[in-house]
Amino acid sequence: MKKILLIILSIIIITGCSLVPGGPSDAVKDFLSKYKNNDQVVIDELNNYLSGENLDEATIKEYREIYTRQYSNMSYKIKGERIDGDKATVTVEITVYDYYKTNKEAGEYFSSNSQEFIDSKGDIDLSKFLKYKINKLLDTTDKVSYTLDLNLNKNNNKWEIEPLTNEQLTKLHGTYEY
Repeated sequence: MKKILLIILSIIIITGCSLVPGGPSDAVKDFLSKYKNNDQVVIDELNNYLSGENLDEATIKEYREIYTRQYSNMSYKIKGERIDGDKATVTVEITVYDYYKTNKEAGEYFSSNSQEFIDSKGDIDLSKFLKYKINKLLDTTDKVSYTLDLNLNKNNNKWEIEPLTNEQLTKLHGTYEY
């Protein structure tokens, strides 16, 4: 799932933020609003990624729901902006569903209750665990806030967000290990 997030964010950064007039904060607002509004470019990249995974249609649909729910329920607040010539850093606080906590709890439950995930042959059925985890992610209500320092460069009078780090990506998607 980390690859999907990197691909989606890269496409958005390249196509969306380079077209934004105004200052660095405006570019960041546009970038984050594409997620919040489930912009078609975000959905297309999500669908492209999921269709390349070894998942059945029902699981793809559930993962799509997990991430579109995360995106649309994300909130953010610009906390600051520093400009130094053609470089800038925008500090933004985001609040997202705490999928890290949910994933961790699901893993702990699996470890303590592995007998619930046994198939008819007596083997562990990871698809049963995946279904369990997906249901827990869909039911997640706990939220967590993170601070991101997004770096931007000004090219041809337009502010462009630099590619996000893995840490920034995991924070944006609520999977950052704290």
